[in-house]
Amino acid sequence: MIDNNIIQSLGVGSGIDTRGLVDQLVEIEQIAPQQRIDSKKELTETRISDFGLLSNALSTLQDAASALTDPEALFSKSASFTESNALVPLELDTDVQPGSYAFNVSQIAQSQTLAYSGFPDADATVGEGTLTFSFGNYARTEGVIDGPLTINADKPSVELTIDSTNNTLEGIRDAINDADMGVTASIIFDGNEYNLSVVSESGADNEVQIGVVEGGVAGLSALQFDESNFAAEAQAGQNSIVSLNGISNIERSSNTIDDIVEGLTLDVLQTMQPNETVIITVTEDKAFAEDNIRNFVDSYNAFLEAVDPVFGTNQIEDEEGETQTVQGSLANDALAKSLLSQIRSVIASSIPGLETSNFTSLTNLGIRTELDGTISIDEKDFTNAFENNFEDVQKLLAPFNDSSSDDVTINSFGDNTVAGSYDVEITSNPTQGVYNGAAFTGDLDTTGEVYTFVVDVNGTTSETITIPTDTFADESALAAQIQSLINGDTNLSEAGAAVNVTFNGTGFDITSASFGTSSNVRISEPSADTSALLGLVDGAGTPGTSAAGTIDGVAGFGSSNVLLPALGEPGESLALLIGENATTATVNFSRGFAGELERLIDSFLDSSGVIATRTETLETNLDTFEAEQERLDRRIGAFEERLLNQFIAMERILSSLDTSGSFLDNLIDTLPFTSGQGR
Repeated sequence: MIDNNIIQSLGVGSGIDTRGLVDQLVEIEQIAPQQRIDSKKELTETRISDFGLLSNALSTLQDAASALTDPEALFSKSASFTESNALVPLELDTDVQPGSYAFNVSQIAQSQTLAYSGFPDADATVGEGTLTFSFGNYARTEGVIDGPLTINADKPSVELTIDSTNNTLEGIRDAINDADMGVTASIIFDGNEYNLSVVSESGADNEVQIGVVEGGVAGLSALQFDESNFAAEAQAGQNSIVSLNGISNIERSSNTIDDIVEGLTLDVLQTMQPNETVIITVTEDKAFAEDNIRNFVDSYNAFLEAVDPVFGTNQIEDEEGETQTVQGSLANDALAKSLLSQIRSVIASSIPGLETSNFTSLTNLGIRTELDGTISIDEKDFTNAFENNFEDVQKLLAPFNDSSSDDVTINSFGDNTVAGSYDVEITSNPTQGVYNGAAFTGDLDTTGEVYTFVVDVNGTTSETITIPTDTFADESALAAQIQSLINGDTNLSEAGAAVNVTFNGTGFDITSASFGTSSNVRISEPSADTSALLGLVDGAGTPGTSAAGTIDGVAGFGSSNVLLPALGEPGESLALLIGENATTATVNFSRGFAGELERLIDSFLDSSGVIATRTETLETNLDTFEAEQERLDRRIGAFEERLLNQFIAMERILSSLDTSGSFLDNLIDTLPFTSGQGR
């Protein structure tokens, strides 16, 4: 290390500005490599910033494309309707078919209501035991119950345990409500006594039967309700009944109806005169679709404008006030230019998977690409497309699929699925596991018979199933009760396992609701009456089978009633729903223009996509430049020190020469023949 005092003395001996000379030499040595590092660093930082700008612009463009994949954007409907207090439309989904719908209401739905009176206090003990709620439709004459409940097989029975923890009126109310079975209980004080109100869900098939088994504390039988004890009924359950375009007696359990006209939800409020109608007219909301497409055109052109500075040439003013033309930081970046090229390709190219459509590219819609890369709308072609080919417009822009067979349909697709046409051949149809019972030899009046068994459905075992004592109208009614009890089992319902029970003319068939090799039904622990009379003996049924077949000649993977293409195939992740009678089909799948563009941009913006990877590389380069800067600083420092050492040595020599000169002058002055005294 060179002492500062020595450095400060530079030039003292020579009179030269050695310090300034060293600084200039160091600056000359450093300036070229420093400029190279600064230029590379500045360009890299600019590129990182510009990739961020590109990413933001792509994200905005993706939002515009996503708006077109939203069903509301292209499939929105509008409706006009007759003003009425009897029926009003609540919702209009995108899948409702345009047309005119004339409705009449002849009956509104209502809930069955039971009223139990005579309780002295809300916390008075009622009794203990079990309450079994079954659901269905009572036989009636002029509104009065005169026959057994026909079980609603689609609504499981529910058993409630009433013990010392909930044997009061309040406890029973809470137990009913907590069961979440579609029955609402409440306590009503009329000024003299407390009443228990039990209200089922609306509809004729949601009426309730309450079976009671008394426990340790008697009194629970006061809540029994069936065809022999129906005094508590305050109101019967009934369906709403409407007519549509001359089709009469359309019944639904609710006054909010969403399945008569697909996509149209109605609210039934009151009955109408027979000659009255409410007319709802549904039309395509083409204006809304036009606006969304125009917004996309504007968004795409705005995207090009936003990214132009990073790809094109820019006019800038230098420090001296002169205008210079410079290229954007990504103008020569092959990766960035590739992204822009791919975006433009989607704009200009045909969309795959639209073999059955008249429109395959944006040009069919009247959207043109200009010389500067922007897009514009030919109003004549655009208007013609909307007026005469609106369905093709929808197929072109939004995801679309179709199949040549109703037994083979596309359920879903994945990011890797290649749009296009696929030939499907089914070699094995999916089936459900089924248990075929032996002959039924019992009575429809189950009094005195003990029917208990355990059922295993798809690998999940139920608790013991007990068929209550009852008189059934026919074998189908008994089958409905068995189905309701099995599907109401907690173990099975929590596992999502369910069955369908039918009477085949001889015995009972119990069929799993699911398909595939894991689908099966097994009966175990049957009581003697269950085996001998009901025909359900200990044993397993016939397991189901999974779908199998080929897609474009390559064997697919079957699971349940779904067939998937093999991994690595173009159709990867294309889930096909296979019907029990499927044979062959050709399916077409298209993401639509908007879907293809959205997917492409998503691949760019993914956390492991090309922009993130490129940015990470550039940031790594910045670290490299820092290392270069450190190496340059060390080299310049060493160079400066070397110069200083050299100049210090020179100054020492000059200083030495000055000293020697002074010595010689003194010496000459002292010599006799040179001294001034001797002269």
